[in-house]
Amino acid sequence: MTLGWVVAGTIGQFLLAYMMFMLVVFGFSAVGTTHRPTPFDSSVLDSALYSVPASCIVSAIVVIVLYRIGGGKLAYLWYTAPLFLFSGYLVYIKVFIEQDANL
Repeated sequence: MTLGWVVAGTIGQFLLAYMMFMLVVFGFSAVGTTHRPTPFDSSVLDSALYSVPASCIVSAIVVIVLYRIGGGKLAYLWYTAPLFLFSGYLVYIKVFIEQDANL
């Protein structure tokens, strides 16, 4: 691992956190108008507002820690963790939230 790639990846993760937050906000807004979310669905979507951007920050911190202790190149794979969490958010919306019949 090199310091330059760790710094660039960390900056990228912070920018990705902002983008993921906006995607979750607009996605939640779209789900509210086109679907019928239950209270449990709303709580899952509300938690995604915090957990998806936080996963970007956590993955950046993990990579920094792994760099400090001498981790290998596979430590960069931690940068993909937020993408898997966001994919799970999208799958939850598509599979578990019922579409409104009036649309």
